[in-house]
Amino acid sequence: MTNPLPVGCVIAAVLAGPPLYAQYESGGLDGFTALLRWCLVALLCTIGASLIMGLISRYEKEWEEKDEADAREAAQNAAEAEAKRAAEEAEARRAQAG
Repeated sequence: MTNPLPVGCVIAAVLAGPPLYAQYESGGLDGFTALLRWCLVALLCTIGASLIMGLISRYEKEWEEKDEADAREAAQNAAEAEAKRAAEEAEARRAQAG
């Protein structure tokens, strides 16, 4: 799984970077305050990315388990069908021989 920290930082840079930079450029914020706010946004985005990545991981695991169960069921059905076909063939041979 990808590390959520860089994902959160990139999201924060895209979402919060331009508005914070504009406020810094216009004199509404000093550099430290703008950076502190960006770090807060990056922390929240990292937490959100972590939660979303956890959900994705859980869904992938559920899909894999479902696929395995479907494959087992298909294999069992194929084995039962083959056993039934073999039994019918054996019965047909016995009926022809007898």
